[in-house]
Amino acid sequence: MRTSRTLKIAIVLLTLAFAALLVLRQYAQPERVAALLVEQTRTRLGLALVFEAPARYSLWPRLHLQLNHLRLTLPEENEPLLALERLDISLPWSSLLDSALVVEELRLTRPQLELRALQRWQARADSATAAPDLRLHLHIDKATLLHDHKPVARDLDFDGEINTQQLQRWWDQLVLANTAASALPPLPGTARIGTIELDGVRLDGVRVESVPAQ
Repeated sequence: MRTSRTLKIAIVLLTLAFAALLVLRQYAQPERVAALLVEQTRTRLGLALVFEAPARYSLWPRLHLQLNHLRLTLPEENEPLLALERLDISLPWSSLLDSALVVEELRLTRPQLELRALQRWQARADSATAAPDLRLHLHIDKATLLHDHKPVARDLDFDGEINTQQLQRWWDQLVLANTAASALPPLPGTARIGTIELDGVRLDGVRVESVPAQ
């Protein structure tokens, strides 16, 4: 009797699992979310985004989209502004059905940021264009900062929160030389930098902790 009941429970669980897989196969379309991300990057940031197909969903520990060997470039340029080994984008489960792109967390693995290209992008950016309103958790693993292809910072890790509207206000105050502007961006979290090399000076093992403004 107990064996028969256990068998029936197992059959029900297997049936539910199979049904769940069918639903995910029907609605989980990582290509659709990736295409939306490419379009938003082009229209909102003026940058071209390419990655190595296919885009993948992972369901554990939460729903996230994985893009491999991603590159962000300025129009008509070949050298990337940003290149990274992998980008993991955590999404709400509603993204399986919703056409809106909502990001909860970004995880960047081994990104390389070219500072010269960043300066060119900032010079081209339309100052009248509002920054996208994003509030999310940001995790960076083993980043490298380059200046004319030469590393100036290696093994940079960051784990914390990002609010693009606060960052935009901080940047605007900094550009205007506002005396109330903070010297550091509003990025509450922990940063670790393996090596920094600037103007012949080298620093190793730098750690910076920032707390939210009260």
